[in-house]
Amino acid sequence: MITFEARCRSGHCLVAVVPMMDKHLQPEFHVVVFRHGHEVYEETERSLEEAIETAKAYLDWRTEQDLDS
Repeated sequence: MITFEARCRSGHCLVAVVPMMDKHLQPEFHVVVFRHGHEVYEETERSLEEAIETAKAYLDWRTEQDLDS
């Protein structure tokens, strides 16, 4: 598992990238975002690179939203 963390004005965000196997035994990576201890976003990607990019994109978006507020 890989984790990313960001502290924004709207609160602390934690993103976990969790490797799993699908029903055909192909690797997949679950990207799960938690804010204030609650799951707020989930996405599944086929590669680790895509999962990391998704995690980074979410944190960038959240930071942008906070700056716009």
